[in-house]
Amino acid sequence: MSILLYEERDGVALLTLNRPEAMNAISSELADAMAVQLEAIAQKRDIRAVIVTGAGEKAFSAGTDLKERRGLDADGKWAQRTRGWRVNRMLHELPQPVIAAVHGWCLGGGFELALFCDLRIAAEDAVFAFPEMTLGAYPGSGAAIALPRLIGRARAKELFFTARRVAAREALLLGIVEWVVPRDALLAKAWEVTEQVKSTSPLGVSAVKRMVNEGADLEFEAASDLNDRLRRPLEATKDYAEGIQAFFERRKPIFRGE
Repeated sequence: MSILLYEERDGVALLTLNRPEAMNAISSELADAMAVQLEAIAQKRDIRAVIVTGAGEKAFSAGTDLKERRGLDADGKWAQRTRGWRVNRMLHELPQPVIAAVHGWCLGGGFELALFCDLRIAAEDAVFAFPEMTLGAYPGSGAAIALPRLIGRARAKELFFTARRVAAREALLLGIVEWVVPRDALLAKAWEVTEQVKSTSPLGVSAVKRMVNEGADLEFEAASDLNDRLRRPLEATKDYAEGIQAFFERRKPIFRGE
């Protein structure tokens, strides 16, 4: 059976980490499989949103595969880390919005994977932590970049320095996740969010994702320039004309990504 399950349904791609026997630990093979699939998704105009989740009952992902890492030298460890970082960068740059549906353990590299999704839904049993600090390292696939931008520097440092576990409700209060739902409602909520995304303009969503991701940390004038470069092309699209026409006709617009 594949270590990464893929399903397309009504314009949504569902990616399921499928190593439940290893709590969906991210091996080099799994990271490579994700990279291949994300590259394909990026080229599919009919895919409007992506959901990432984990198989089994115990974990979204327990992080980087330490059993694999244990047998690697320093160069091999770095190569394994590079694979995970590539996947996270691809999620960050993907034109489509990505929703993480998190249950159970979400640790280390799994937590990083969730951070590089655009939105996060946590089941009530979800637990987040970065145990790397107890192992002699720190999360190296982008968490030290992403988490401070999400919850602020001091809060991020506290989670890194202490390696403490954060339950779903606290994660909501900290701003790590956007929703907390019962375990049996997790995927239903993810599909609900994607339905809302699908009702909006794919070109607008893609552009504003890039604007938020890149523009939030730019100086004002640079951010303004980027805003103009991303916004100006939308004026001439068929989708924008359709959106305005639908507004006056009091109907739902039909967006085609054109």
